[in-house]
Amino acid sequence: MSGIEFHFRRGSQSGTRLRLTQTVIRIGRHPENDLRFDLELDRDASSRHAEIRLEEGRYVLTDLGSTNGTFVNGERLTGTRALHDGDVIDFGPNGPSVSLTIQGTVAARPEVRQTRSTPVETTPSTAPLPKKNTEVRIAEAVRKETGALRRMILLLVVVVVGGGAIALAITMRTARVGQAAVASLVAANDSLSRLLDARLSQTGVGAAAVQEARAEIDRLSAELRTTQQRGENVSSIADRLRASQERTASFARTDYGAILAANKAAVVFVAVELENGEAATGTGFNLLPDGLIVTNRHVVRPTNGQVAKRIAIVFEGTKGEWRLATVESVSESDELAFLRITRPGPYPTISGIARDSDKVRLGDPVAILGFPLGNATAGMEGSINTLRPAATLGIGTVSKTLAENIQLDAFAAQGSSGSPVFDARGLVIGVLFGAAGESGGRIVYTVPSARLVAQLPADARSMVR
Repeated sequence: MSGIEFHFRRGSQSGTRLRLTQTVIRIGRHPENDLRFDLELDRDASSRHAEIRLEEGRYVLTDLGSTNGTFVNGERLTGTRALHDGDVIDFGPNGPSVSLTIQGTVAARPEVRQTRSTPVETTPSTAPLPKKNTEVRIAEAVRKETGALRRMILLLVVVVVGGGAIALAITMRTARVGQAAVASLVAANDSLSRLLDARLSQTGVGAAAVQEARAEIDRLSAELRTTQQRGENVSSIADRLRASQERTASFARTDYGAILAANKAAVVFVAVELENGEAATGTGFNLLPDGLIVTNRHVVRPTNGQVAKRIAIVFEGTKGEWRLATVESVSESDELAFLRITRPGPYPTISGIARDSDKVRLGDPVAILGFPLGNATAGMEGSINTLRPAATLGIGTVSKTLAENIQLDAFAAQGSSGSPVFDARGLVIGVLFGAAGESGGRIVYTVPSARLVAQLPADARSMVR
């Protein structure tokens, strides 16, 4: 059976081996790759770095536009290249390095040379052989059968002993690989801790979520070590730990302080007086200097049939500076509504709206700015007339992507409706509109920015990035 055994010479998995038999082997740091490098420790390798394909009985390597290049036996790869047994591949000049053992592919057959030989003439003997008596023939037959039996027993012993040795070697090798993988994951934990400490010391934001993520990887690390000490299979726990490390690493790499500083002034607290006298609150964010607010449809048009009698907004960080707003439009297909501020600006605006929310991936980090629980957390002081709203920063990750909904692992509560959801670039990729009640507010739903872009008023299209 064809396949390639990768011998890791450099990188987080140095000293380990991995055998793959697929006809297409994807290589890089992204979790979907077949030959996957560590997200944090193998940063010289790209997310989707290279690809190996089995074509016409030989393996062919292609670089997928990686940042640092792919090198075969020290030469930078251009185009494609056929691989041979013993080749060394470097993913970036200082990145992970592997050597190859290739099995089962088409190889050149050795040339068979025919040599001439002089036949030796033999003359059959005409002398008759002496006739053996019955006792001699029986003895020879017994020796023949006994010899065959001895050879069979010897062969069986060799097979059993050899098979046991092979099984022992495989077991020892598997144990070494397991130990190396565990050591790599533990080392990644240490690296993550340093990154998290540096990020928290710089910004101080998102501390609760980061500490929660750190506690999860510490718990899984302890479970991994205990399971390994018992001699049990650790692959399932290792996969869970690796996924947790990737989520935590996304927290460490994202500059939440910069996202907060660039956008929080454009977030607004929305207060709605309904025609029956009841009040409702929500969150919104401003797109234009003259005041175009995005919020949720149900904030201004509740499902109970009530109509908003009066709408007022106040910008984050301003005390008692309420501005009246009118409903410009309400989406019939999505949880979106647009409000116009009646008093002229200028007003602060967000950094922009992402056109490409369809490119959001599972595990991507997000930041949410809003007012969960309404004025209970928004101002923390006095009556609503003197409210100085301070937006709450929530951080999380993308847990599911659909055309009509980006699902988040984050926190939301009543009052969060209409909150902008930012990606690592600081662009809006969604508008929060609800959460699964049975999840305690931890499964959060958002309208993707692509659907928001499709419904923007003409004068707001300049905000699309």
